Amino acid sequence: METKRAPLVSLGRRSRPQQQGGVALLATLILVLALTLILGNIFYRHQIDVSQATGSLHGDQAVLLAISAESWARDLLASDNDDLTVDHFGEDWAQAIPLLPVDGGTIVGCLVDLESRVNINNFSTYTESSLSAERKANANNMSLVKLWESLLQNMDVMVNESRVAVIIDWLDKGDELIGPAGAEQSDYSGFNPPRFPANTEIADTAELAAMTGYSLAEVQRLMPFISALPGPTTININSAPEAVLMALSGDLGIDFVDMVLDNRPFLTLQEFYQAIDIRLMVGEPALAIRWPAKLIDVKSDFFQLNLEVTLGQSRLEVKSIMQRGANRRPVVIRREITVVPAGVTTVPSRPSDADDENADDFGGFGRDRFRDQGEYDREYYLRPICEIADSYTTGDLDDSSEQF
Repeated sequence: METKRAPLVSLGRRSRPQQQGGVALLATLILVLALTLILGNIFYRHQIDVSQATGSLHGDQAVLLAISAESWARDLLASDNDDLTVDHFGEDWAQAIPLLPVDGGTIVGCLVDLESRVNINNFSTYTESSLSAERKANANNMSLVKLWESLLQNMDVMVNESRVAVIIDWLDKGDELIGPAGAEQSDYSGFNPPRFPANTEIADTAELAAMTGYSLAEVQRLMPFISALPGPTTININSAPEAVLMALSGDLGIDFVDMVLDNRPFLTLQEFYQAIDIRLMVGEPALAIRWPAKLIDVKSDFFQLNLEVTLGQSRLEVKSIMQRGANRRPVVIRREITVVPAGVTTVPSRPSDADDENADDFGGFGRDRFRDQGEYDREYYLRPICEIADSYTTGDLDDSSEQF
């Protein structure tokens, strides 16, 4: 009797249905992975598009907010709200704009009197004869040339005849030198790259650094005390910072500065002359020659609005130069908008309250602010723009590192 044996099953091979099931599972996993990558990429791009659209929207809204604040500042300087015959720090325009909350952000700003500074464009009217006459005038009679050279000296900038001459040649028309110390196109052609004198009034004080003899470091020290305004302007004695007052003082020095700071605002130039006459006892006519009305005044026509607008992830710094003049309401003659990078944080340079437990965090400047070098590398800090302007006005410039 024969015994039937069961067929042997090979353990080394899989049946065809099992092989097909494994391939189907692998294909399904690959398909799911592909779909996941595609959908993830779609969602990622969508998030980027939404973020860009939101940032663009916030940027546009921030500009509109800045223009609205600009319009408010123009109203503040208009003849309906301000006395056009005198300008000083006791008026409404001189008060910093408080932190204004808006939907999703804030606005802060201030107005700066640009006629408290030395207008570089005033040199555009000089000729060789007028320059020579001012240099030969009485040493006690203040002039723009003497004021400029005195300011340079007080700022530890080397003074010589070329300091004024190169500015005049840069601004005046034509290529004729004002004198041996001047510089025209032939002198600038040798620069790499070549420079070209404006031969007209400049619009930015930074252009002073392009003039031969003026280094970038020197111009940076002078920046808080100079302006580039259209047409001849005077210096407002009521708002001039201490450095400009010291340059105006002549042989009186710090006594002149203290007298002005103690007695201003002056409502008229006659009040200014009377205050000095009490000290000098030389009479108003002599003082009117020593500090002429073409050099100083008690009113201003040019102001700069500094604004910082924060809206969502957008941050803007806006600088608008306004000219009042004979206009009932000031007009904006220049506007500069700067986008502040998202990684930059604005903090005060010094503690607002000495008793604040966090005051030490803001006590230093630059790298000294941080004890951990890594913290310095991770974050960047700026001083608020109006705090910088205020320090220039009050003469708080003990440490050049405080400026930025």
